[in-house]
Amino acid sequence: MIISMRSEDEHSVGGLRCSPFTRLTVEEIEHLRAEIRAIGADERVFRFNRGRQTGYKDNTDVVNIRYDIFPNKNSTHPRDLMSERAVLAHEYYGHRANRGTPLSSGSWNDEFRASYQAAKNTPNLSTEDRRYLILDAIERCKGAWRFDTPQ
Repeated sequence: MIISMRSEDEHSVGGLRCSPFTRLTVEEIEHLRAEIRAIGADERVFRFNRGRQTGYKDNTDVVNIRYDIFPNKNSTHPRDLMSERAVLAHEYYGHRANRGTPLSSGSWNDEFRASYQAAKNTPNLSTEDRRYLILDAIERCKGAWRFDTPQ
């Protein structure tokens, strides 16, 4: 049995969350600001309806928030089911807390660490939010490797 790394595209975030192309409304932005305050994050770091998708930008130290912050309740994947608060935690207490570290942005181990540390370190997360973040971390590990039988 040979263990090989998957290509970057095979374990990208993707997922079935809501579309990032829908613009956030004023009411949705106010709801998200309340969620940011609830987890004790610095509101100045977050930008709404900017960027291609929700995510932390290491070089500018901002978290872009798009409509894909909202879960897709029709999915069974933990990443798709995470609440918006859990996603904010992943970006802020996961990625931002590790700004400037040597892991490549978007790599499986960077994403694993972000979900794991968010589950561990974010205040005011529900048990369900922590569970989905841990399940996401596990899925990142599982998705990083594939097992091939030699021909």
